[in-house]
Amino acid sequence: MLTGAFGMIRSSESNRPTNNELDILIIENDPATARLTKEAFREVGLYERVHSVPDGDEALACLRREGKHANHPYPDIIFLDLHLPKKSGLEVLREIKATPRLVATPVVIISGSDNPHEIRQAYELHASCYIRKPDDLDRFLYFVKVCFDFWGGVVTLPPRDELTSDVNR
Repeated sequence: MLTGAFGMIRSSESNRPTNNELDILIIENDPATARLTKEAFREVGLYERVHSVPDGDEALACLRREGKHANHPYPDIIFLDLHLPKKSGLEVLREIKATPRLVATPVVIISGSDNPHEIRQAYELHASCYIRKPDDLDRFLYFVKVCFDFWGGVVTLPPRDELTSDVNR
């Protein structure tokens, strides 16, 4: 048990991964940005559970576990660019949030856009947050570390055992 300013807090066992066990899906059409993001996650200690796909159609195939993605794990968190080929990030977000199996999965929008309409639309579609892509490498690395610490260490994510059902359920 832990005690603190808020009184007694019970610690409990969780079936959630530690932050070095998070399964992360990056949906990013720019190969250099996808590679940099993966490298940044490696820098903070996540080595093997970061996957990326380059467009909206492949993202949905991955999330539905179709074709070559049949054995892909369901992600604990999704990092989604808005400006994707084939299906836009907003279309992908709409489908994620309309799929019962995925609706609780946090989706972080990462975009270079500061268009107020796109930002509002992302939140209306239940994005977990909207972050502008940092322009400079140090800020980008800091951004990934903060995300990793927050989503993997501070946030309580949905239990995985509830997420193992079929995607169409």
